[in-house]
Amino acid sequence: MKVGFTMNLIDLMMSDLIIFNESISSKDELFEEIGRILEENQRVTKARKVIKDLYKRELETSTGIEDGFGIPHAKSKAVLKPTVCFAHTGKMDNYVGLDEKPIECVFAIIVPKKASEIHLEILSGLSRKLMDLEFRKQLKSATNAAEILEIINKEESS
Repeated sequence: MKVGFTMNLIDLMMSDLIIFNESISSKDELFEEIGRILEENQRVTKARKVIKDLYKRELETSTGIEDGFGIPHAKSKAVLKPTVCFAHTGKMDNYVGLDEKPIECVFAIIVPKKASEIHLEILSGLSRKLMDLEFRKQLKSATNAAEILEIINKEESS
């Protein structure tokens, strides 16, 4: 599957993979919830394997960026289809960005193990989008999955 970042982020997301849960207050709870919804929505074969792969990637260096945003990502044999999840959580003190601010908004990227090129394209495209202060503000103020999808769709069509 050869894809340039003409591939839209919106095509990798679905409303069932968007989490709004203020009670999530740690990286452990976040990764557990991401794994659960990925398995529930048949994007992965085993939640446990994907969670393990997310942690393995975190050991290299934290995926917290700045302004409360994080981009945890992993390549895994358990992934059936490249997917991006979004989560707006409580502030996680054990997951901080380069600016030392707790993470509260996350785009989790999971791709099949042999999809290195796709993985990097998604990650770099998303990182560029998150440089936009207005985009980040809109994401933080969204209150439901439909708003998140609308914000991303609008960003991609501008």
